[in-house]
Amino acid sequence: MDFKLKLKSKKLDSGKYQVNFSTEGFRSDYYGYMLTEPRTSLREVVEKIQRHLGAVQTSDKYFQPNLFSLGRRQTSSGKVMLFRRNDC
Repeated sequence: MDFKLKLKSKKLDSGKYQVNFSTEGFRSDYYGYMLTEPRTSLREVVEKIQRHLGAVQTSDKYFQPNLFSLGRRQTSSGKVMLFRRNDC
């Protein structure tokens, strides 16, 4: 995958980190959020984001969690929320 990935992180009161990310130069630009543990390496974060971006591009049935489905889904989505950027 050949694109730019911008990352920002914020430490939460729980001790976990919220990672905000966005892409540039991807087929469709995306942005999203990811929840990580304190000892998660940068490489693991980038690899997980790349897996989700690859999945959304190759599958028309990519499962996107939302407020109505979070409690219903039995498997973890990896704590990644991914959105397509709609530039006007």
